[in-house]
Amino acid sequence: MSSVSTPALEAELREFFERFDTSGADAFHEQFLSLDPAKATVVTRDQLRAVLPRRAQMFSSVGATGTRLRDLHARSLDDHHTLVETYWDVELADEDAEPLTLHATYLLRRADEGWRVVVYLNHQDIGSVLANRTAASSA
Repeated sequence: MSSVSTPALEAELREFFERFDTSGADAFHEQFLSLDPAKATVVTRDQLRAVLPRRAQMFSSVGATGTRLRDLHARSLDDHHTLVETYWDVELADEDAEPLTLHATYLLRRADEGWRVVVYLNHQDIGSVLANRTAASSA
């Protein structure tokens, strides 16, 4: 049976996600499921590692300088798994730019080396969101 998270678990998860940008592919299980509105794909950590530079380029193309965890809601599923819904503010170089918030849900598995992402669900098609922003800014 699932339970809501404790303050200690939420603090631990906040710490995990605050290191998320610098952890890169190491935050993910050796194989994980990546989902968005358009597709569901099994991805290896090495495949993720290979596409992270391209992802960074996509974000920088809209003037993004990073992301900041705004909010998370966690539900402990058992001793090893926790479902975490997150909201991320994209930090933009242009302070006058329209804010951009991303919504993602993660299924995390606790391993000996700490939390690892086993399911990554983007609630938006990030490529389309960023492409639309680029198109809007050049219009």
